[in-house]
Amino acid sequence: MEIAGIGVKLLQMAERKEIKEKHGVIFVIFDGKKIQLEKRSEEKDKYCGFTFIPGGKVEAGEAPLDALIREVKEEYCVTAEVFKQLGTISGVEAETGLPAFHHIFMVSKWGGNLSNPEDRNVHLEATIEEAREICQHPVSQKVIDLVEAELFGQNS
Repeated sequence: MEIAGIGVKLLQMAERKEIKEKHGVIFVIFDGKKIQLEKRSEEKDKYCGFTFIPGGKVEAGEAPLDALIREVKEEYCVTAEVFKQLGTISGVEAETGLPAFHHIFMVSKWGGNLSNPEDRNVHLEATIEEAREICQHPVSQKVIDLVEAELFGQNS
């Protein structure tokens, strides 16, 4: 009975928009052989030294697709031309306890030459197999599962 009451309370809070959510995009730039990775290098970043599949946050009022296009441009100075949403990974943000949703995209064609205009982190490229070894964060591992399912028809 108490659990049902909590569920009703959460639903009421959500209807009043009292529950906030965090949304982000993670994008796999894939040229048919390798994907782009990002090694965090800013000392103030709690993940300094870790390697991830790149991404960024969805700004207030922004759709995930618009965030994808903006983030790819900001981080790699290219325009995403062919892309597909592979899914959404949900969880709870450790710092805030808020629900978190990562919208996962694969970019298979882009306009321009890949570069590092922000120059905050180190950009790397790796095969999917190498990325699985290098990117140890659980979200990155789930993203790689989605990529493999898309490319090789594997169900994760």
